Amino acid sequence: MSPIGIDIAAKAYGCEHFGRLRRVMLHRPGEALGLVNADNYRQWLFDGVPDIPRFADEHDRYRDLLESLGVEVVELGDCLADGHERIARLPNLSYLHDTAVVSSRGAFVSRMASRARRGEEDLVHEALTALGIPVAHAFEEPEDAFEGCLLLSPETLLVADTERHTAATIARFIPRALEVFPEVITVAVPKARRFMHPDMIYNRVGHDLALAYLPAFLSAELWTRDGERDIDFRRHMADRGVEIVEVSDAEQRRWACSFVPLEPGVVIHYDMALAPDTRRRLEHRGVEFVLFRPDAILAGGGSLRCLTLRLHREPAP
Repeated sequence: MSPIGIDIAAKAYGCEHFGRLRRVMLHRPGEALGLVNADNYRQWLFDGVPDIPRFADEHDRYRDLLESLGVEVVELGDCLADGHERIARLPNLSYLHDTAVVSSRGAFVSRMASRARRGEEDLVHEALTALGIPVAHAFEEPEDAFEGCLLLSPETLLVADTERHTAATIARFIPRALEVFPEVITVAVPKARRFMHPDMIYNRVGHDLALAYLPAFLSAELWTRDGERDIDFRRHMADRGVEIVEVSDAEQRRWACSFVPLEPGVVIHYDMALAPDTRRRLEHRGVEFVLFRPDAILAGGGSLRCLTLRLHREPAP
């Protein structure tokens, strides 16, 4: 048992192997949402003032859905010895996905870009440590800004230079990432809220299928320990056996790429994110959808994936 009573015995972690999702961390929204009002909601990075009881009820419904699908849910607060006062000052903390990426070689803990979110990464660092998950990298410089990356495979990490990242932080991160992964892909994207995190423009559906909004890929580079070179992202992924299904501008704005893969070919998604034609195209490819109806939760400007810090996926079958 950990010092706070969490059983960490023989708990696997890591999500780069694309098998079934088994374990996640969530944070149930609470009193911190009361900080967000009609005068300051944009400063808190919300799209509107949250209805707190309904927001919490929808979050509970999502947790129940995950558990009904056989996913173990760990509550952030249960992993902290003393975090209540800090949690009460962080209304965005429910969006845990932005704070860390967990690989089998350890977690990459973010450095939140906005003053509204600074401090979230510290709580998540503590919680991961309590769960026995080592931290492979955390950002130490005060000027650092880095809100997440994508695990494309056991070999490849993708980093997007979004409005929540800085080029200097990414440049310092690449050599560290290459100590853990054989290659890193960096992508330049427009500095806009709609592209604030890399999973707003790309997400894997199965071993050979992904969704992407390619107009946001302004340029891409492949980094290895031998150097770097420019690549065409779509062609590069095709060479790796991954077909990209493009989403429209309207779909991208509805979080089309920001979903939770339950297992290869099965995704948990907002029911309004994809156009009927796109869903039919994916279903024709054998993709199954577990759909969730959002309402109050949309005030936070995020997706189900944003709420979900994935801790462990099984190895690919």
